[in-house]
Amino acid sequence: MTKGPGRRSKNVVTMADVAKVAGVSTMTVSNVLNNKPSVLPERRQAVLDAMEQLNYRPNVAARALASAGSIRIGLLYRDVENAIVGAMLMGALKASVRLGFQLIIRSYDEAKPLDDVAAFAVSGIDGLLVPPPLCELVSFSGMSAKLSIPMIGLAPGTNLPDMPSVRIDDELAAYEVTRLLLEKGHRRIGFVKLPGAMVGQTRLAGVKRALSEQGVALDERFIWEARPIYEAGLALAERICNMEDRPSVILAGSDDIAAAIVNVMHRCGLRVPEDMSIVGFDDTPIAVKIWPTLTTVRQPLSRIAEQATERLIQELHNPKQRANDVIYIPHEIVQRASVCDYPVRD
Repeated sequence: MTKGPGRRSKNVVTMADVAKVAGVSTMTVSNVLNNKPSVLPERRQAVLDAMEQLNYRPNVAARALASAGSIRIGLLYRDVENAIVGAMLMGALKASVRLGFQLIIRSYDEAKPLDDVAAFAVSGIDGLLVPPPLCELVSFSGMSAKLSIPMIGLAPGTNLPDMPSVRIDDELAAYEVTRLLLEKGHRRIGFVKLPGAMVGQTRLAGVKRALSEQGVALDERFIWEARPIYEAGLALAERICNMEDRPSVILAGSDDIAAAIVNVMHRCGLRVPEDMSIVGFDDTPIAVKIWPTLTTVRQPLSRIAEQATERLIQELHNPKQRANDVIYIPHEIVQRASVCDYPVRD
């Protein structure tokens, strides 16, 4: 005969058993046991009633050991081959070593991102670091308000309606680098948007603002989309290389895209920057590993992740001080060899 979870002989009642009877997540049960104020009163009472019904007794030693370990912070990612992920991971790891908490990383499926966020949120983590464009999707969908753990957005392309974030001013960064290109004589400017992310629209707005101040229109033929990975840049570059009428400079959505375009231009017999200048974004390691080295916008992704992690830890320690604030990190335009004056001056 199988004994139910309420029978205490050989079967040990677990938090999962309590969660099932109470109709809540195991994370909620854990929050009740740790007396966290974020639990709704009705859910707290349901957990207490289930504990009494099942005669559940928490393992005090195990709880003490767990609390002595560290807070568990989750970090979601998608493109593992993307240098942006590596930079953010390093920043979060740096904060984890210094502040003494566990960093749990998990990939998400772009076919069901919100489902993966919800599952991760109830897996036993205390807080969640959400990179772009996922943080924008979560916040604008209203999901962050429905989940019981604090979250913070990493480098979103705009301020998030119900989630704090750490970011650069992408519109200003794109405006400033476009102003630089205009000062160098470029008028035929191409722009590569990142699909599915607010940052594409934000940066495009900065490019258009700079151009409009000089009475220059952005040619719609020179606006493309590509994911911020090298392979996507290769595919796009093949199309650009085959164009009879090309821009004099391309502002790419990432350094990986820009590096791929440089590679293909060389293969096509075009000179960079003499035949076409290239600008990257992020200033990741690849920017100085190719020739010519990339002019780019330095977005300090590691620092963004580190500061976001610190902000999240502060919120976990002081949940009553939760605020939907935005922390801006300064960006920098880094000039290297992939951009020259136009027309080319021999």
